[in-house]
Amino acid sequence: MKKIKLVIFSILCLGIGVGKGQYRVLHNFNDTAGGRPYGNDIMPSGSKLYGMTGEGGANGIGCIFSLDTNGNGYKDLLDFNMTNGGYPSGSLTLLGDKLFGMAGVGGLNDSGLIFSIDTNGSGFTDRFDFNGPDGNSTYGDLTLYGNKFYGTTEKGGAHHYGCIFSIDTNGGGYKDIYDFTGIGGSTPPGDVIFSGNKLYGMTFNGGTNDSGVVFSVDTNGSGYTDMLNFNTANGSTPGGTLALSGNVLYGMTDEGGHSGLGCVFSIHTDGSGYKDLLDFNGANGRTPEASILLSGRKLYGMTAGGGANLYGCIFSLDTNGGGYNDLYDFNFSNGISPYGSLSISGDILYGMTPRGGTYDAGVVFSFNLSDITTSINNLKPTPFTSISVYPNPSTGIFTFTPVGTQNFVSSKIEIYNVLGEKVREETLKQVQHDYEIDIGSQPGGAYFYRVLTETGELVGEGKLVVEK
Repeated sequence: MKKIKLVIFSILCLGIGVGKGQYRVLHNFNDTAGGRPYGNDIMPSGSKLYGMTGEGGANGIGCIFSLDTNGNGYKDLLDFNMTNGGYPSGSLTLLGDKLFGMAGVGGLNDSGLIFSIDTNGSGFTDRFDFNGPDGNSTYGDLTLYGNKFYGTTEKGGAHHYGCIFSIDTNGGGYKDIYDFTGIGGSTPPGDVIFSGNKLYGMTFNGGTNDSGVVFSVDTNGSGYTDMLNFNTANGSTPGGTLALSGNVLYGMTDEGGHSGLGCVFSIHTDGSGYKDLLDFNGANGRTPEASILLSGRKLYGMTAGGGANLYGCIFSLDTNGGGYNDLYDFNFSNGISPYGSLSISGDILYGMTPRGGTYDAGVVFSFNLSDITTSINNLKPTPFTSISVYPNPSTGIFTFTPVGTQNFVSSKIEIYNVLGEKVREETLKQVQHDYEIDIGSQPGGAYFYRVLTETGELVGEGKLVVEK
């Protein structure tokens, strides 16, 4: 049987010791030229990033901006002024040389609007003004399908619980295709995604337990199905958009789950097979206020709180629920409490935070996955499915349990602090079930472990939190 080493890679989780560094602040907002992007996402396109801020700009109610992917060339393309909208959320959608988006308020009826603007900042066009009965107050994105955009409003519609709409890309043909009823869901927080002729999404409230739902609806507005009612135990109040791979949907909830701090879940497109993939517990993040991002067999996301510094973290997770990694813990100087979602281009994640940074007005950041993916892709799976560590957090004593068909055999255990310093090492003889390790003499804070066979095969990895 193979020997197992328990090795901590603090550089994997925090970028410590990596020469070029994985996390980088590309831009510090200063309010004057945009600030506090709550719920906003960044969109990469070639060597440019495009985005919006919910506040700041010339009138204090948000702006549209562009930025080079290397952090240079920031440009305030448009300042919102209520007539052309205000307090935008969500991300921009690129079609040709035009950016399309939505503002949550302002416009002709002060109910928000759909707009387009050229990528150089010229040619702003108000494409459609919401009026309440056909929708009010947008939060998500426009989703392009064929020659139509699809989206949601948080309020308005026939029952005042929000609606799903479609609109031609030229601004004509607006149609309120479905009005939420409350009991079938209300207050959709994100955009919709496509599979065949179906739209899939979530609502923040409503449903049987008023904790939100996962829904599907035909693109013509018929066939609405409440696929899942959240009930706190399986999650509550989802705050973002679903991701799709094959016939499996992935998402996150802000609250609920085992610890009440949110969870990552999967569900089949026919409404069957719900699975709680990960429960946030504070140490591994809490209260994810955004969407999950799917890339290959990995899920990426951010939490608004928790992690080593309590300001949120960037994490990755295998689509089967294993392999959780805290990739980066926000720390105020580099941004805190992200409410938007991640975007990806190649091996680089992009995102924004609404606070922290030089002026406490938020930042645009990048996170390079290349070092992580290279090391992980060189590892081979083992008969272990995971390593269970409990209690975590603890006062210093942790129990490691292999979950799978093998046990720890002649294992070497090494534990490192966040500075990459080895604080504990033990060589074990064969252990049939659990093994305890005591680092109670160390200061409170985060420590890291990774489980490998001596031939380099990955068994498990993660973070330990000592609370004192």
